Amino acid sequence: MDFKRKLSVSNIISQRVNRIPFTGDFYQAFGNPQDRGVWFVYGNSASGKSTFLMMLAKEFARLKYGVLYNLLEEDPDDSDYIDRVKRLNMFDVKERFHTIQIRNIKRLTAFLKKRRNAKVIIIDSLVYQKISFDEYLEFKRQFRNKILIFVGHGKGAAPRTKIEEDVMYDAKMKIYVSGYEAVCKGRTIGPNGGSFIIWKEGYEQLHGITLNNNNHDTISN
Repeated sequence: MDFKRKLSVSNIISQRVNRIPFTGDFYQAFGNPQDRGVWFVYGNSASGKSTFLMMLAKEFARLKYGVLYNLLEEDPDDSDYIDRVKRLNMFDVKERFHTIQIRNIKRLTAFLKKRRNAKVIIIDSLVYQKISFDEYLEFKRQFRNKILIFVGHGKGAAPRTKIEEDVMYDAKMKIYVSGYEAVCKGRTIGPNGGSFIIWKEGYEQLHGITLNNNNHDTISN
């Protein structure tokens, strides 16, 4: 979207901004980000990333956002995905959470244009979507009012591939998952400094500490 006129300071600050009404642990970690734009969630294998994504999807659906989970790295009939859906009790939000599998970006674009009630799109994962950075920018432009969550792989604390790195730098919200903790490195960070514990017992065992709060207690993949 191009703005074709000069904007004064008054023009800028008088604009209405809709924010995601996170509460609880999600608010503590991520605050109340704007309800549109790109999120990039990445991490290494066995870090808790898949569980965090499902928890995030459920929270969006609980807040009455329509969620489409484009599952590319797994298949919808894989036992791991089925078990994750059961374990996170996604039946609680069954009216607003749906899974698709569309690898071609043009087909995905056409599909989304017909499903205007879907506010949150999760693409898991980016490298399986097979798009260039220019195609990513065009996709983002066409759906600028949606929340687009791209999932990436980690190589240590960095994204594994160039396209993942480019999307991370472009994203509004950048979340690195490691050791059952999702750490916000984005533009909106919550009161606790951006830490979301995915699996309390696993985090405590891994780090040799005891948490004295009510973080989520969910077995992680």
